[in-house]
Amino acid sequence: RYCDVSNNTVQQDATDILENIPPNIEQFIASNNNIRGSLPASLNNLPKLRQFNMASNSLSGILPGFIESFATLEDLDLSNQMEGFTGPIPEKLWRSLSLKILNLADNMLTGTVPSLVGNLA
Repeated sequence: RYCDVSNNTVQQDATDILENIPPNIEQFIASNNNIRGSLPASLNNLPKLRQFNMASNSLSGILPGFIESFATLEDLDLSNQMEGFTGPIPEKLWRSLSLKILNLADNMLTGTVPSLVGNLA
């Protein structure tokens, strides 16, 4: 239940990749590739996901508030995007009860970091 395709030259649209991940996956790591495009608003097909890492790619667009799709997500790393996510950090990310690590560094996000950051446990 672990998939790591990091540090390769994968050149594919993020939505195409994410639509084909098996639903029982617990860890998905695809960092340091050339994955492009935006992330879908919902990833309801991944109910057991604990770690999601797509750092150091070419993802862009508004950061979706898809955290409610992941009841078990503990580690979310979308840092260091070449194109960069834009807009505010969705408040839903801060409301997750399971999220322990949130790395959104090196994007073009705007707004403020709310007091809900204390929810990261």
